[in-house]
Amino acid sequence: MEREETPMAEMFALFPHESAVVMQRGIELGIVCSCFLVAHCFMLVYMFWESESPTDSVLRALCLARIVCAVPRPYFWFRTRRLFVEARYQPTPQLVTNRLLDIYAHPFGLERGLLLFYYGWLAIITAVVCLVRLQTLETAFAQNLWKHCLLNFFSIVLHRILCVLLFYYLMQSDFKRGIPLEMLEKYTKLLVFSEAQSSRGQLGGDMECSICFGSYTESEEIRKLGCQHHFHQRCVDVWLLGHQNRCPLCLFIVGPQQ
Repeated sequence: MEREETPMAEMFALFPHESAVVMQRGIELGIVCSCFLVAHCFMLVYMFWESESPTDSVLRALCLARIVCAVPRPYFWFRTRRLFVEARYQPTPQLVTNRLLDIYAHPFGLERGLLLFYYGWLAIITAVVCLVRLQTLETAFAQNLWKHCLLNFFSIVLHRILCVLLFYYLMQSDFKRGIPLEMLEKYTKLLVFSEAQSSRGQLGGDMECSICFGSYTESEEIRKLGCQHHFHQRCVDVWLLGHQNRCPLCLFIVGPQQ
């Protein structure tokens, strides 16, 4: 079954390495923010534990549910982070894309459930605190929880903004988007051009580089790809190593694809 074409899938295909970095850093930023917010929630519960107000009892129960459900999440965070790190260092951009799509298509079910619980919890406790404030039943605990809710919303927005900024920064930077040198050497042939020897037969009679349109001269190094197209090594290496892992003529992928 083919994967569904979504904006996320398109981003993974066009910018695989940038996407892997952003996903990894996004997880790391999320870990820091979530740990801070859970610690802040725990601190508020501890500070107002002895409050006997019915309103505070309800709010305290909601906070305890939030803390308990946050306990298993670090396990999934670090597992997901490891998967993105492994995806980032796949040998070709195409393998990076495939790995990212696989991670995105098969998330940890429990972690997704816990994340949905968090969003639901945030909506419920915000509504409860707002209702308390409107009915002038506000307590010190409710006041602090209102600030806690604002911190949660600010964290969500900040996380999204920083991930987008990082992605655009990587897009504009001198980021290596091609194939690693060791994979290029393994899956291609490097020939030394000689009119008097067999390189003419190996090149199929075409004595010109299709990138710079310059004719091959004696002792020049020629890179021959698996698709049988060939170019000056100095010309095609810049493309394959730094820009895109595809033959400039037929878009053949160098190295493993699955």
